[in-house]
Amino acid sequence: MSKEKENVTTNKPEQPKDDGVNFYPDLAFNKKERKKTLVLSIILCIFLGGMGVTVFIPGLQNADNPMGWISGALMLFLLIFCISIIPGAFKQYPVKDEPIVTVTSKEITIMGVTYKHADVKNVRLTITVGAVGNKAENEKFLDSLVDKEPPANVTANLDFVVPDKKGKLTTVYTTVRDGYEALVALYKAGFKHYSIVYSLKKLARKSTYSIGNTKTSDGKPLSELSKKERKKQLF
Repeated sequence: MSKEKENVTTNKPEQPKDDGVNFYPDLAFNKKERKKTLVLSIILCIFLGGMGVTVFIPGLQNADNPMGWISGALMLFLLIFCISIIPGAFKQYPVKDEPIVTVTSKEITIMGVTYKHADVKNVRLTITVGAVGNKAENEKFLDSLVDKEPPANVTANLDFVVPDKKGKLTTVYTTVRDGYEALVALYKAGFKHYSIVYSLKKLARKSTYSIGNTKTSDGKPLSELSKKERKKQLF
């Protein structure tokens, strides 16, 4: 089956043997984020550990001041918590060139866990952009993006709201290469509950752009295609 190339894609995601399409991590970006996370964690651990020991030991020696050892114990607890979140941060930024999102006609696999389409309640694409000036200029810049089609082949956060093993909704965070193409693939597969957000430092704007306006190579908007036609383009 031939596969048409839509105008947002310049680098086609690799097609696996079944009817799915894979999306991969940005290895260079992830290695940089892992290094940043590790350095910040080490600095925080040294600070909390040093402060905890400094406060905890004198607190134990001074029975008349229980707040001393309690404060120290709290800092040591924060130290343990800080260490415990490092593996999770590393998991969000894998450094192996393996698919982190796979979309098929009936299921979607996210970070090795497979869900049915109906289980994915929402998908959010967050695109981080660089500053262009002061706060007012940055806000104006973000406002200029909200009604435009997102850029192709950009590394972005693609986050999924799905049920955990107990059925409680939770968010699975991923960072994918070709972020907008991944969201378009999900739209073609039938996902309609999505949002696109632009982030710049502490500022954020929700996009008003509809993926249905994205055009195929023959100039036809995806919204004008039937569900079957959209899936044919993807699979």
